[in-house]
Amino acid sequence: MHPSSSEYAANFRSPNFNRISIAKIIAVRIILELGYNVLFSDADIAWMQNPVLFLPTDVDLAIQSNTETHLFPLGHEANTGFYFLKSNNRSMALLDETIERSKKNTNIDDQTHFADALRDWRKANKAVFIMEGETVPCVYNGSQPFTFRLLHPYQFQNGKAAMAFFANKLQPPNDGKQRDVVLVHANYMSGHNAKVNFLKSHKLWNINDTTFQRYVDEWNLKKEKYTGEQNQPRYIDYKSALKELAYVCVA
Repeated sequence: MHPSSSEYAANFRSPNFNRISIAKIIAVRIILELGYNVLFSDADIAWMQNPVLFLPTDVDLAIQSNTETHLFPLGHEANTGFYFLKSNNRSMALLDETIERSKKNTNIDDQTHFADALRDWRKANKAVFIMEGETVPCVYNGSQPFTFRLLHPYQFQNGKAAMAFFANKLQPPNDGKQRDVVLVHANYMSGHNAKVNFLKSHKLWNINDTTFQRYVDEWNLKKEKYTGEQNQPRYIDYKSALKELAYVCVA
């Protein structure tokens, strides 16, 4: 088992949590270098519709809001649990910086490292936030910047927005647009049981519990048989992993 994996549930911002979270960024970085765009979705997200149909494709990054607003003041964090990221040099450079930051400070999760890198890029005019309805600039301050949009929090609900929605405290925006809920993210709640119970209570858990537990048990058996954990590198060398992953993707 790679050190980025854990045999036990990891608390938020614990060492295991941080290792797992940055491993997700590393995996996405590997796939981007293969030339594939990436739609990333955490396991605690229930899709109510096909999100691909609602994604803006005119920017490098479309990412879930981590609040109940579609505004993004400098310093705010987006939610790295759900996003669409295009394969290009700008995207790969941003993830490279996120990964390097995680090596220097292991006490912070991927979302914070990503937010810090994106904030510094915005300050340096290397990244531009594009509001809904705004046109994406081809050139900004003489160069082509990294561009990103926030996915509308009513449609792409984080846990905070979802709890307000199911309590009838979050109404669709009065902007004349059809705003059906696309997905619900069970973040802002801690632990497997809390997330599952939340999704079940709103009829968003469509997994057979017996089948799910069988898969978990089978996976645990495989982990017990795996040896060499101590010899695995702490950080994944994504460049050396490209050939193996390319073979898997093509196959």
